[in-house]
Amino acid sequence: MNFVNPNPSKVILQVQAQNPDGAPKLSLLSAAVRVYHLDGAAEVEDLTSVPLAQVGSSNTWRYIWSPGSLPAGNYFAEYDLTDTDGIQFVGVENVDVFDVAKQVDLNLIKQIESGRWRIANNQMTFYDTDGNTILTFNLLDQSGTPTMGQVYERTPA
Repeated sequence: MNFVNPNPSKVILQVQAQNPDGAPKLSLLSAAVRVYHLDGAAEVEDLTSVPLAQVGSSNTWRYIWSPGSLPAGNYFAEYDLTDTDGIQFVGVENVDVFDVAKQVDLNLIKQIESGRWRIANNQMTFYDTDGNTILTFNLLDQSGTPTMGQVYERTPA
């Protein structure tokens, strides 16, 4: 599960229960989920184990979490299901939260690094891989005069 903005207001945590033959399991003794992240080797709980609710009479079990604050990072949702026969299943799902602003910055840097650049008329222009202009800078010498050589400073055009 991926979220592309930090601090999502709602995270839907759900799992579908199945029998070993793949048929939907419509009855469980208990179903719970907890969310944690790793800080070095230590687990830090972000959501203490809470019960999942069955969605209608389906085999889907769900909890809608309002985390309040969930910074960008890698989290884990751990589902603990116990069958009416007492058989327990524990499964883990990655929950990745990305900071959109950082992703946009990284994409811009990738375009600059993989595209071409050109110096002409005292300006440096960066192009994306499709040849579209991304950024243009005026090139200045040490005294602030436009220059093609001995560039000391660049300023956005």
